[in-house]
Amino acid sequence: MNQIGNTKDQIMEKASELLTRHGYKGFSYRDISTHLGVKNAAIHYHFPTKADLALALVEDYHQLLRRRTAEFMAYGGSAQAQLEGLFSFTRSQFCKGHCICPMGAFSVDYEELPEAVQKATAKFLEDSTIWLTRVLEIGRSQKEFEFEGDPRTRALAILATLQGGRQIARVGGQEMLERIVTEIRQDLNLST
Repeated sequence: MNQIGNTKDQIMEKASELLTRHGYKGFSYRDISTHLGVKNAAIHYHFPTKADLALALVEDYHQLLRRRTAEFMAYGGSAQAQLEGLFSFTRSQFCKGHCICPMGAFSVDYEELPEAVQKATAKFLEDSTIWLTRVLEIGRSQKEFEFEGDPRTRALAILATLQGGRQIARVGGQEMLERIVTEIRQDLNLST
């Protein structure tokens, strides 16, 4: 990879880390440049404004969701494996110090975000909800899950629970997050 591409990736990586630790308003280009040992101009070269950087981050998270869910959405499969993948991803992000999920990080300052970032964040939430709703529908029809009520409402509740779980586990430790995941499993009548 060339140096320019590598710098852009490093900027994205550090921005993602800062976003999921401190929220959108909790970091500046200076925080990134100091860590990377580059001038702010290097960041502005790739992302002229913080809104451009935020849009790139939302799109990166969105692409990750698409990659991880494409096969399941196209062909079906084990809904429980998809749900466990969500739990595993949540756990790994927490262990990396990303205590605030991207949706949570952007939602805290949502009203103050540039309109384009608001729209991208809303689209990411909608696509995440559509995916998890489909997982729950398939899981219930395949008898992998048992739950009452609307799958979309249940999907929103799970996403909100995991988002909040990551944040309170920042104070209470990873064991708290594990207990929350266990409770979600029990609510769906999963044995694992």
